[in-house]
Amino acid sequence: MGLRPAVRRLAVALVLAATLPAVAAGPPRPDSVLDFLRLALDLEKRGAADDFEEFERVTGRLARAEGDLSGATDRLARLIREGADLATAQSAEDALADAEARVRSEQERRRLLSSRIAERVRRAAALREEIVKRRAAGKSEDDPLTGRWDVAVNPGGRRGVLRLILDGALVWGDYTFDGGFRGSIRGQLVGDRLSFERIDVERGFDARFYGRLTTSPRRLTGTWEATAIAPATGPSAGSWSAVPGRETEEADKP
Repeated sequence: MGLRPAVRRLAVALVLAATLPAVAAGPPRPDSVLDFLRLALDLEKRGAADDFEEFERVTGRLARAEGDLSGATDRLARLIREGADLATAQSAEDALADAEARVRSEQERRRLLSSRIAERVRRAAALREEIVKRRAAGKSEDDPLTGRWDVAVNPGGRRGVLRLILDGALVWGDYTFDGGFRGSIRGQLVGDRLSFERIDVERGFDARFYGRLTTSPRRLTGTWEATAIAPATGPSAGSWSAVPGRETEEADKP
């Protein structure tokens, strides 16, 4: 999967910046390694954001192409029933073939984007896991959010895992839910109030989550709502809760 030239040049610069000092002055300091990991993750996040935007544009074009295909099919069927002349029928067939080609083209574009986004999510997840491990080693009481959370979403009792990282007031991470749903998270924590957007690798930005963080015991509870671009089937709002997962609990042990 190729990066855009500007991003590729930046990635190379980051690699050189991280490796050249190691040759001259020994192994990089832990904080410099963490900085490099965060910069590499930021590149993946930027690339994923661009891909998500393009995925939504392609989805819109695909919907329009499918509408044109349906209209072209209906028109050809009507002309055949009415016994239209050969030239008119041929024109309708050409329009139908063109609509079919555009649908196939947009479907292929969306498939490729979906694969690219999934690969970005996998790379980002690996970077996040390494960052979480390094940050957990020196995590203070001021960071009660970073780590793994086991989450339940209602209605429906869907379960999954959130992997969250708190960076100042910003929150980012990824998730996996029952049914093969996975993607990334971006949001913020202000006081004890958490809010974030869920960006699915298949459906794009499909839900907003709002919640409250309590520290004794550590727990997240709140509500969620689907976005306008989410599928119309299924619930459009509900509640959710999360408790620290095993990885977080182990990291918190002395």
